[in-house]
Amino acid sequence: MNRKQIFWIIGVLIMAFVIYRLVAWMTIPRKVEEKERVISVVVATPKSGEISEKLTLTGDIKGETEVMVRPKTMGRVEEIYVKEGDEVAKGDKLLSYVAGISPDDELYEDMVTFAPVSGVVGMQLIKLGEQVTSQMGVVPPVFTIYKIDNVKVLADVSEKYYSALYRGMRAEIRLDAYPDRVFIGKVINIRPVVDPLSRTTQVEILVANPGYQVKPGMFCKVDLILKKKTTALLIPADAVLGDTEKYVFVVEAGKAVKKPVKTGIQENNTIEIIAGLSSSDQVIVVGQRVVEEGSKVKVEVE
Repeated sequence: MNRKQIFWIIGVLIMAFVIYRLVAWMTIPRKVEEKERVISVVVATPKSGEISEKLTLTGDIKGETEVMVRPKTMGRVEEIYVKEGDEVAKGDKLLSYVAGISPDDELYEDMVTFAPVSGVVGMQLIKLGEQVTSQMGVVPPVFTIYKIDNVKVLADVSEKYYSALYRGMRAEIRLDAYPDRVFIGKVINIRPVVDPLSRTTQVEILVANPGYQVKPGMFCKVDLILKKKTTALLIPADAVLGDTEKYVFVVEAGKAVKKPVKTGIQENNTIEIIAGLSSSDQVIVVGQRVVEEGSKVKVEVE
């Protein structure tokens, strides 16, 4: 046997050994432990509570009654008895063309201007010493008196909500002047036509005004209560996933389970569940966008 044959035999043996070891390594049973991923989540159980569907608008405050006061005749103002902001009763003196005129004077009723209604003097349109003259045969107003035991809110509503409006519906009024208060009113009138340009109608809301805190001319935000439920099943709105077909994830036996749901009214970050959940379900409210059906989860205390 020559040297070439010996090298060939050695090469064949080495190759055979390598193949043997490779086959042996591939066929030996091996245990590979893969640790299953556990996702931390926060859960909440559905609660029974009150929820409302609201239509938010902006509005202007008006007096329940606004009266422009006009003297009976022309003349120069010699005395003014009230100022803006004063409360007056019907029949109180507002101004006079004759200083110190007596009620016994036969011209008293013509020379003195009286409040035609009780209310608050909103605007004084004349100054002491000014001449009140006729304009095209009409004496101009000298005061505006507002009756504000109640005030009115005028708000424009899109025509698509017209069918939802009704007299007596509840309205919640918020003012920048009183940011922590909610004034309650009710719709007393709905304009029977829709403006063809803005495609809106107007509602008139009456609001009680004890203490005259709400002033004519104020700007306000209005929430009209379209629907209200007092015993709805509620969860955080963020827990609900899906576009056309809504669903949530709940925890069952340490795993995430997908449950289709039917939703109702949503108010801020709270949503009503009409079907698909019970009050004992553990709904995933944090981590719901990470889990999948069957994911192993660990419930954390928020």
